[in-house]
Amino acid sequence: TDAAINPGNSGGPLLNAQGEVIGVNTAIIQGAQGLGFAIPIETAQRVANQLITRGKVDHPYLGIRMLTLTPELKERLNQDPNSRILITVDQGVLIGEVIQGSPAERAGLRSGDVILSINGRAVTTADQVQQEVERTEVGSTLELEIERAGRRQKIRAVTGSFPVPSGG
Repeated sequence: TDAAINPGNSGGPLLNAQGEVIGVNTAIIQGAQGLGFAIPIETAQRVANQLITRGKVDHPYLGIRMLTLTPELKERLNQDPNSRILITVDQGVLIGEVIQGSPAERAGLRSGDVILSINGRAVTTADQVQQEVERTEVGSTLELEIERAGRRQKIRAVTGSFPVPSGG
């Protein structure tokens, strides 16, 4: 949002011009005049419902580090003699790392895969992949269309619960 959020109004509602709540103001940064952050209302409602029904919040998780594929990134990887990655598509989301023991690893995803779509919806940015995962519940099955070394394939991945470090 470009609405000013000053000390004291973090946590308050973010309204649109029609007076509808579209977010919850949060995360002010000292000295960041003119910057405001808000949690989308859909996310706030989902979290509130989980807290009410279960007493805790589970966040769906795939377990990948990813980058939005750009023409520059594609060219750099394809021309690097030390890169074992061959990218033949122009758009998608490159998996840079698969976290050990994660749902992505169990599904067979690999570093160098390019995610093209999730559940039939095309994805071209890392943010879109994050949003698609966050839209699901823990334990949901995602159908990913990927490109691996010039070949397209579909992989089913079951989301897990984002790991929370133990301890105090």
